[in-house]
Amino acid sequence: MWVLTQKINEREDKNFSRKCLLCRLQFKGCRADYLSHLSRLHNMQLGQPENLVFIDDLLNCIETRLESLHCLFCNKLFKNQTVLKEHMRKKQHKKINPKDTEFDKFYIINYLEMGKNWRQVKNEPDDDDDDDELSNAENSDRRVSVGNWSDWEEDEDKVENPVVCLFCERSSSFDEIQSHMNNAHGFDFTRISVDMDFYHQVKLVNYVRRQVYMGHCPYCDKILPNRRELLEHMSMESHFIVPQMQLWDQPEYFFPTYENDSFLCHLNDHQDDMAELHLSKKM
Repeated sequence: MWVLTQKINEREDKNFSRKCLLCRLQFKGCRADYLSHLSRLHNMQLGQPENLVFIDDLLNCIETRLESLHCLFCNKLFKNQTVLKEHMRKKQHKKINPKDTEFDKFYIINYLEMGKNWRQVKNEPDDDDDDDELSNAENSDRRVSVGNWSDWEEDEDKVENPVVCLFCERSSSFDEIQSHMNNAHGFDFTRISVDMDFYHQVKLVNYVRRQVYMGHCPYCDKILPNRRELLEHMSMESHFIVPQMQLWDQPEYFFPTYENDSFLCHLNDHQDDMAELHLSKKM
């Protein structure tokens, strides 16, 4: 089967090179690691690498759509990249719409039966009528079931992937957690990160997470016996501030302390955003 041959070639190719769709990283290696980067650091969910084919063309399609200022999921047009990014982040639209047939060709499941896509197979009489309809990525991954398409309309008040405070166990939306950290801990992440690029933000967050998890003050490295005493120490010593850069600007802090840390999914490259905003005002 020619599609499987293509899939094998893509999987074994270690010379893949491409700039990240969402940040400035120039990636070299294999396609699976590139897709893992999109998922782990940017929360862009395209499906499991082993269930994708013609990955280069898939990425080209996504890049074209984003460069034309259209949302990947809902295809809505926005006035600039900054507004588009914020929309996709808040609406959790960093994924492919299951009803968008343009992307069918990139999922192995659509080649299981000649001349039929997953929707046609699903609607055959032998299928169980009670089965939930699955999207390209979800059918391939067998992880997420989708019933009524109205379920895709996000509830503005619902926090599906709550963000946890960097210092305590408070969790809520990203905006609320930023406000909480500022009010409760005196740590204004928005102000602190405004001059940082994406990767410095990632390393700072992962460093603070690691230190707090280990019971160490992120600023002075003092060890405290529990979280309560750690927070008391940081408050009394006014240590809710950014540590010296040489402590956290290390390659080891590219890797999350906690798996699926939602805080990381909300980070933006402020420098790129400001440049885009400046250009949009000139146009």
